[in-house]
Amino acid sequence: MEVFSEVFGYTKNNEEIKIFTLKNNYLEIELLSYGGIVKSILAPDKSGNMENIALGMDNILDYEERSPYFGALVGRIAGRISNGDFFLGEEHYSLTQNNNNINTIHGGDNNFSKKNWKALEFEKDDTIGVELQLFSSHLEEGFPGNINITVRYTLKNNSLIIEYLGNTDRPTYMNLTNHSYFNLSGNCKTTIENHILQLNADKFTVVDNMTLPVNLKNVTDSPFDFRNPKLLSNALLSKDEQISIVGGGIDHGFIINEDLQQMVSFLKDPISGRTLKVASNQKMVVIYTGNHLDKIGNISGNIPCKKYQGICFETQDYTDIFRFAPDKVTIYDKDKNYYQKTVFTFGID
Repeated sequence: MEVFSEVFGYTKNNEEIKIFTLKNNYLEIELLSYGGIVKSILAPDKSGNMENIALGMDNILDYEERSPYFGALVGRIAGRISNGDFFLGEEHYSLTQNNNNINTIHGGDNNFSKKNWKALEFEKDDTIGVELQLFSSHLEEGFPGNINITVRYTLKNNSLIIEYLGNTDRPTYMNLTNHSYFNLSGNCKTTIENHILQLNADKFTVVDNMTLPVNLKNVTDSPFDFRNPKLLSNALLSKDEQISIVGGGIDHGFIINEDLQQMVSFLKDPISGRTLKVASNQKMVVIYTGNHLDKIGNISGNIPCKKYQGICFETQDYTDIFRFAPDKVTIYDKDKNYYQKTVFTFGID
């Protein structure tokens, strides 16, 4: 078990970016101080071959200029906010409109995925990890409150645990997530079309043409019913209007059923035997199947990026919550801190 760091490169603003390597008997994970990015995850297949199962880039410039949030921490708010504004009580806040010049997505232009976080490795008992810290000032990208964010990546046995903590000096809203793309085939030998997915969700969010949620619908008799394990291709090749509207795939929120184990999803690649279990204390997971990844170009290892090259499990609060589910908004203030926890457990079947 070991953790170490070195210089990965320099941003266009000449900021030094560190890369951290976490390694134990099960996994080897690379993390960047830039964007809190999970750059790679080496995991064994059923024959013991260690291969990368997370999409990433080879250099910092590619992350700055053309990465579709590969592996990144996003915030202050994950997902879209319609019209780029919201009210807290009597106060109106106008945000950066960086999605079709109308809505806000993933916290605006200078969101958390674009920041060079203060980062420090740690080792404690049977765990190793990296703790990231960031300060975001009042009205940055339009959001209220001076906030301090701490994110801990902890490697314990075959699990990557991500914990998010936030405190603020005035009422605000926070909703963070990690935007890793997974492909369990190893080194992107195939797309995710023949991965098998199971979701602990009875309902999903129907979206409009701008991928904003408009209502909740039961997954029964729809391509979004993954309550029992099912090939992803069954949904991706569907002619359902909701599949077509987001580019021929899934880009939808699923309401996580309450579960004592906080089970969110289970993913398996039948060929490699690799599995991924996701558990979280969040209310929703946004599943994105890389419907537009064919526009990205080459990724790590000089691999041409294809449509359906990876799948995201963005555990979070309700998307567009101020318009879509205002009765469910949790406001954080100096007496109430933000906390989120998601666990990614990798295995072999």
